[in-house]
Amino acid sequence: MILLALACTTPALEAPPPDFDSAAHEAFRRFFDEDPAPLAIDILAMEAEIDASLDLTSLDVSARSFTPSPLTEDDLAGLDVPDRDPSAALSSALARLSTHPRSDHVPLPLLEDQTPLEPQCPDHYIRTIVAGGECWPDCTLETSNDLTKANLLFEASYVLPKQYRPVPLEDGRTATLARTWSTERVVAVDDAAVIEQSESVEFWLDRPDGSGALRMMAVWSETSFPSMDVDDESVELTLRLGTDEIFGRQDEYLDAH
Repeated sequence: MILLALACTTPALEAPPPDFDSAAHEAFRRFFDEDPAPLAIDILAMEAEIDASLDLTSLDVSARSFTPSPLTEDDLAGLDVPDRDPSAALSSALARLSTHPRSDHVPLPLLEDQTPLEPQCPDHYIRTIVAGGECWPDCTLETSNDLTKANLLFEASYVLPKQYRPVPLEDGRTATLARTWSTERVVAVDDAAVIEQSESVEFWLDRPDGSGALRMMAVWSETSFPSMDVDDESVELTLRLGTDEIFGRQDEYLDAH
């Protein structure tokens, strides 16, 4: 009887935190969960693995990158996405430190003209607030983005949904979580490229020491180049460099404002 009583009072073992890969998937899939606690666990797990595994002081993007596994059909369930095999997408996740705190970043999603923040959309990036503009950053913000992406390889115009939400963490900090996904196949000018599918999830949160904010974006993208021979390694490097340029441009904008 004593042994039985002891067994009944033994606390259950807590589940270990997810690794970066599974946490990134869960953060994308569970973005709209009413309970933010699982998302908070995912964000803290990603932050911990970033700090343990990456060199955030390096100028080399490969030293600040992970390669997540492809999204799954379950991850994309309920979203209006192209009818493609998600495992065909290439992926890259990049982290970077910002000298600006989260409070400096939270007004940026409300800007109608996003061109100052997006180096690959220098001429056209107009954002429309769909929901949440009156209560952001304390609620979920839904936006629709009409943009023209232009780089050395192609130019393409399309409309992209993007959502943001605050996630309170158990240590008292609040993270901003965001995700995007493509809703249709996009053919670039002169058929130079075809974006078959594209998704991303990102977060930013204040550093515990108050030195600024940690930025992270994971991108899953399937792009074909009908008239060019472009290998997967080059595409993955392009994803990382493009993400790093976005982070850098946003810090430059905040420096100037």
